[in-house]
Amino acid sequence: MVTAKAIPRHFWTWNTISQTTTLTLQSGMIVYNGYPTQTHTVVTEDGYALTVHRIPRGRGKRNSTGCDKGVVLLVHGISGSSASWVYTGKDNALAYMLADDGYDVWIANARGNEYSTMYTRQRDPRTREFWDFSLTESGVYDLPAVIDYILEKTGKEKIIYVGHSMGTTLFYIMMSQLPEYNEKITVMISLAPIVYTSHTKSGVGNVLAFLQEPLSKFLNLIGFTHIMPVPHFLSEIRPMLCIDTPLISNICQKFLILVEGVDLQRLNPTFIPAYLNNPYAGAPIKQMMHLVQLFKSGRFCQYNYGKSENLKRYNRTQPPSYNISETKVPVAILYSDSDTTANVIDVMKLYNELPNVIKLHKVPCKDFNHIAFVTHKDIATLVNKPVIDILHLYCT
Repeated sequence: MVTAKAIPRHFWTWNTISQTTTLTLQSGMIVYNGYPTQTHTVVTEDGYALTVHRIPRGRGKRNSTGCDKGVVLLVHGISGSSASWVYTGKDNALAYMLADDGYDVWIANARGNEYSTMYTRQRDPRTREFWDFSLTESGVYDLPAVIDYILEKTGKEKIIYVGHSMGTTLFYIMMSQLPEYNEKITVMISLAPIVYTSHTKSGVGNVLAFLQEPLSKFLNLIGFTHIMPVPHFLSEIRPMLCIDTPLISNICQKFLILVEGVDLQRLNPTFIPAYLNNPYAGAPIKQMMHLVQLFKSGRFCQYNYGKSENLKRYNRTQPPSYNISETKVPVAILYSDSDTTANVIDVMKLYNELPNVIKLHKVPCKDFNHIAFVTHKDIATLVNKPVIDILHLYCT
């Protein structure tokens, strides 16, 4: 059984001084916007220390319905972090809007990002073994540990789950492998869900899929285990390059569109600096390759180690599929016609396999891409309001 507990102060140390700074920056961002915040550390059954940020209440006593709104857990996408839910500002970010509406908001960080690479007695981030995990481990260990911790701290019996991109992937993995967690979820909101990806229209994805096997072997051979988060001193330079110098600004914007899927013209100018100061939070190579495998195979399945190793691990030559039908909780799906990562065809396949979809909502905006679900300048009305309207159906 996966369990969670707070890590005693003596149990861990930061792996770098910059990580302490990172935690301060994240908490400072929330406090700067006028919200109370807490930082919690959760240890998983297999020894990873995860940072979870909490916004226990909003700026005032606003509660649009007067009922008990309960607890919401927000889970980020690949190479993202808890910052994904707050950097768009107090009138736009989903975390702030939920807190203002009366929810107790918890924001997770998956293992391996810059908030969750701490030493424990079991795990040392300087070793190759630390980074040897796929999507399965994050779904089977991270999410249950965080959920159990939140329920223990709040005294609640259930939480509301909101995931974006990989945050949805991990949820469906957890439900497939640990279906008892259906009893701990009130409702699940899937923003741009990544489950089936065979229709993803990504040039980078196609190249990675073509090179996946030789690239994985090469990176493993040279010991390249993870993509480091962008150092914060570079993050401070990045806004100046992307905003203050016209010539380089144009190059920077085209780079962001190509690599990150972010068009600065669709960001509110007031939170462009916050976005640029919170770039990729790091990611393990194996987890990224797992996503590429899903794209390449068209299946929603466990990590493919190759035929001989699969036989040892799974007792079969191909990795077993995750069982979507084990997700019994109410699910709402928000998607976009213009999302080339969570393609509409793949989203509809997920929709048809889930047994209890309560809402299928298409974002009514042209050119609303994958990352726009957490960055778009009109996110408050296009995404957050529909999410809150759905959640109001479940408050008691």
